[in-house]
Amino acid sequence: MLRVALLAAGVLSTPAAFATDSVTAPTQSAISIGEVSAAVEASTYLGSKEAKSLTQKHNFYSGQSIKVLDKAQMAATGPMGGSAQALSYAPGVGVSGYGSNGATKTSISINGVKQGWGGFSGGQIDNGSLSVTFDGVPMVDPSTGLWESPQVPQTGILQGIGITYGPGNPQERWYNNIGGQINFVPLQPTAKPGGDIKLTYGSYDSKNLVFNIRTGNVDGWSTILAGGAGSSNSYRQSPDGFNNPSYSYAWFLKTRKTFSNGDFSVGAYLAKGSGYRPVPVPVNPIAGVTMDGTAGSALYSQASSGFYSSLPKDVWYKQDSNSTWLLYSKLNVDLDKTWSVHNMIWYRYGHRLHFHYNNYGLSNPSNLYEYNNPHDSVYGDKLFLTAKLPYNKVSFGGFFLNSNYNTRNAFYNTNAPYFGSRLVPNAHYRSDYFDQTDLAAFFQDRISPIATLDITPGVRVINYQTRYTPAGQSDFAEAYALYPKNDQGVLPAANTSFTQVEPSIDFNWRPMPWLAVFANYAQAYKEPQVGGGGGLYQKKAPIYNLERSADYNAGVKIHFDHAAFLHHFLFTASFYHLHYSNQYIPLYDSNGNYIGDANGDSIYQGVNLALDDEILYNLDLFMNANFEKAVFAHYVTSGVSYDGLPVSNVPNKTFNIGVTYRMPLAGTVLQPRLWYQYVGAQGMFNNNTGAPSAEKMPAYGTLNLGVDEKIPTVGMVPFLRHVDLSLNILNLTNNHYNEFQYISSGGLLGGDSAGQVLALPGAPITVYGSISAHF
Repeated sequence: MLRVALLAAGVLSTPAAFATDSVTAPTQSAISIGEVSAAVEASTYLGSKEAKSLTQKHNFYSGQSIKVLDKAQMAATGPMGGSAQALSYAPGVGVSGYGSNGATKTSISINGVKQGWGGFSGGQIDNGSLSVTFDGVPMVDPSTGLWESPQVPQTGILQGIGITYGPGNPQERWYNNIGGQINFVPLQPTAKPGGDIKLTYGSYDSKNLVFNIRTGNVDGWSTILAGGAGSSNSYRQSPDGFNNPSYSYAWFLKTRKTFSNGDFSVGAYLAKGSGYRPVPVPVNPIAGVTMDGTAGSALYSQASSGFYSSLPKDVWYKQDSNSTWLLYSKLNVDLDKTWSVHNMIWYRYGHRLHFHYNNYGLSNPSNLYEYNNPHDSVYGDKLFLTAKLPYNKVSFGGFFLNSNYNTRNAFYNTNAPYFGSRLVPNAHYRSDYFDQTDLAAFFQDRISPIATLDITPGVRVINYQTRYTPAGQSDFAEAYALYPKNDQGVLPAANTSFTQVEPSIDFNWRPMPWLAVFANYAQAYKEPQVGGGGGLYQKKAPIYNLERSADYNAGVKIHFDHAAFLHHFLFTASFYHLHYSNQYIPLYDSNGNYIGDANGDSIYQGVNLALDDEILYNLDLFMNANFEKAVFAHYVTSGVSYDGLPVSNVPNKTFNIGVTYRMPLAGTVLQPRLWYQYVGAQGMFNNNTGAPSAEKMPAYGTLNLGVDEKIPTVGMVPFLRHVDLSLNILNLTNNHYNEFQYISSGGLLGGDSAGQVLALPGAPITVYGSISAHF
């Protein structure tokens, strides 16, 4: 039994009170299979718009292409998996990074359009072009366009994740919805009190704790406190024993007051993920690329030093941390039977720290250390009204936000003859400020001429304003006096202002109660990323157009609820076509220095398939698939055209399937789970040319196994409903695969590495054991 396996792994000691001798029918002290399958449906969310958006009914009636990852699908990431690993189970989502948990950074793509930075490639194609929200609040830095996955490192505090493919309707859109939106929906206040706690231990000394406490409804108020914290070593360790450790935490508090005609809520969120970032490893041995960068040392490559090898800490290391904290409030009031008003006000602070040491193959270089600690702060308000008319639902309103972003960074060497520091750097440094004001006003009308047809035209007017102020001379005054030419902000202060109109329309027609035909079209704009070590405003004059997407989706949805063999069935098939134009693509070397840029115009098209169902009362199934072609219609850098090449780091297909079976066993419920994940071939970026490459990274797949056992404890321990034991084995067959590959320019590892392939390997077989208590 599962308890024996967990006991052998040292995860728990089994109390005698849990011992059972025979199979018994469910009683008051046992858990029925029906109770388990209905647990999520029984939750009460007290009117939470975000939680209701996760339901199959909401998806079925929408004219948008939507995917919802519920708790069952998020569980496929394992108990240490973070937001990026969970997203990989949605169709059309690609994920690559250098770790296997929520603490480390990961690059994410939805239908090929990207967010975050988890690799080492110098070309950040279409990066920062996905909107990300937490409980409906925007998390993306308006200046860089970036959101990093360690900002949501603990999936145990989430109720689910909603993904909208394409820009979406104006009411839900923010300032960078070029390719879509991800909404992380945390656990919500509930009508009844309760709580949960989960402890995990596993491979690579992985440890994690996640919990939530719910007050239930008290005089119309309900509050939830949820949180988690964990740590782990990497599966990549260096010869000197350095294990590239990581850690993360996240805390969430929300209270909601429900009254007769609406609700008011206040939320707070704090999270951080930090981990050491191993250097990419050459796929094959390269002359001059050794374990310490010196001649005569052992060659560094997957084929020679080991598939998961890493450089020693005394020659190279990089600690990468991302943190955020968020305060917000929401108000929803029905003014009468027709009109309602909705308002959200928020403040978010984000901080990033890269602490880098690089003495690989060098001898006391001037830029031995990098201390990169940019930060941004944003506040804003979103206000809109809705009117429920006989055949229409009209919504109009808008938002404003103000953002301040500082690009602070310092390269230095504390040794002689430089005697630098992070406060008085002797090498390159920067401290530039971007103040942005984003304004948007929208109108949309959901028209329902008949009960089975909804048409939603909409329009949005945006105005994006940016003011750039170089401040290296004042923020690094001593360094500027000594090394004025080392300031990376070489251009004078500047400002821009852009206004654009974004039209959209969608429809959903239900010719049969179980069948919906849908389609949508939308245009969206965003500013290019303006931060970093150069590029716009700092080494290139701010002469540009807003980046633009024109996107359409069309497909069918099939939904059954409580039908024979289809208890909660939803199938979606959709075709998409996105034209992404006016792309600004900054290019950087291995040390983050700006070396140039490219102009791009790319086209993404493909098919997404998604299926979720409880086939029987005790058998659950999910399946997701994507087939995609993403190419550059236009890509020019340094006067050379690379038109027609594939967009880098976009899998040509992805597929995953999972099944869970529940069966009674000795008064408990046993749940074996099996799931498989496949990622197709994808084009690599060539740092040597600063352009995409036709060379492909190989496809890979992983098989995973899990077993859960639910043990009743009613009447045995006060207030304790049941205990869960879980065993997860990821990459069961111990497949060796690379999650990310690119063609090096030679600047990172030297030797003869220019033009050679470097890789970030995915995790080998990984085992986790967990125990959970539910009150």
